[in-house]
Amino acid sequence: VLESNPTASPHASSKGGGFLARSWGDGSVTQSLHHTSFDLHASLAKEWGLTSYRAIPVLSVQPGAKQFKPSQTQMPNWLDGQGGRVSSMGDGSDTAQVHPKEFTSEALRRSKADVRTSATVAGV
Repeated sequence: VLESNPTASPHASSKGGGFLARSWGDGSVTQSLHHTSFDLHASLAKEWGLTSYRAIPVLSVQPGAKQFKPSQTQMPNWLDGQGGRVSSMGDGSDTAQVHPKEFTSEALRRSKADVRTSATVAGV
């Protein structure tokens, strides 16, 4: 594996969140891919002992002028203030998160691939 950056998987910084959703592709041509990927990530995270993997519930909170109180149904205690409609997008049985750098680094390590960082390709 050739990588021009000084570390492998430098763009797996977690800024993308490492978000995983099993059922969001249901009814589409990619449904089986969503299911397989979600299940594989969960299985590998457990097998590899990834500490960042966690099942998480997901809410959609739209902007608005409604005043939220943490005691409201579905409302996490860290969310208070103004917003609009709140709806569940996953209850944690089909949504999860894993740190992309941890996952990618462990996959490369286990592949036993020869990873060359700071690589320069002079010609093809």
